[in-house]
Amino acid sequence: MKRILVATVVCVVLALAAFALAARSRALNPSEAELRAKYMLATSKMIEIDGAPIHYADEGQGEVIVLVHGTFGSLRMWEPWVTALKDRYRIVRFDRPPYGLSGPDPKDRYGLEREVAIIEGLVAKLGLEKFYLGATSSGGMSVTPYAAKHPEQIKGLVLANIAVKPAPIDPNRNTWFVRQSRKVAAMLNGWHPKAEWVDVLKRNIVAHEKVTDALVTEYTELNNRPASYLASQAPRPPAPRTVEDLGKITAPTLILWSEDDSERPPHPDTDDAMAALAAEDKTVVIIPRCEHMMPLDCGPESAAAAKAFFDRVSAGK
Repeated sequence: MKRILVATVVCVVLALAAFALAARSRALNPSEAELRAKYMLATSKMIEIDGAPIHYADEGQGEVIVLVHGTFGSLRMWEPWVTALKDRYRIVRFDRPPYGLSGPDPKDRYGLEREVAIIEGLVAKLGLEKFYLGATSSGGMSVTPYAAKHPEQIKGLVLANIAVKPAPIDPNRNTWFVRQSRKVAAMLNGWHPKAEWVDVLKRNIVAHEKVTDALVTEYTELNNRPASYLASQAPRPPAPRTVEDLGKITAPTLILWSEDDSERPPHPDTDDAMAALAAEDKTVVIIPRCEHMMPLDCGPESAAAAKAFFDRVSAGK
């Protein structure tokens, strides 16, 4: 019996060691070629901006809308908005390095200033002159300084669940499992299990039926890319200056917020955003039964609110 127990323990230790070695060596991750084949869209293209490979999609017709996703997401999260808007508008969306299929940056440059430069590069290469700009979650940290820096380009702005002011990080917001998983990931070169993303997605999406195996696999595979891990090890960027930048924005602005956002509750953030905005044309729309990942959770509903805003501004009303 003792020999059987010892043999079992040895087998378990060897299996764990083999798994850790496979994770650290990236053997558990699909290759970049496999990821591109699986997650690029029919309208996807790769472009180089200041040395960094950037994945973007460009579709639809009419006035241009540039969309910027949030942390851990990709341009794919905007699909419900593109479906609702592309008959009337041209939609440009891209993966923020190192998320989705973009990156890595050859010089390990990440953060606010770098993301503003990426938007500038993309806009220049596509020859965009006047356009709408939209962002969700942490995407607002680069969209607001861009809009403040280039007021002549911005026809209108949509900000959804953005970080208006720095908020204290609650170490207990993530479940015990996620906290432990992220500790282990540091020893596995940034590899995270699918179970962690099930937890994260369900916490940020009210409609749990939308947390499909395909969506979980997408978030797991894209966020296990070496580029994502390298970026997490890069020096932290300066704190966002969203309030300062909102005070320089005069373009018509729609503040969209999820009623059930547990990461950024509607109040006081919507009040702070409205108070900081210099724009005379500014409104708030609260989307019911919706969590932090707005485009994924309540895509059609939030897209309808955004479309009404775009249509109104386009008509000059």
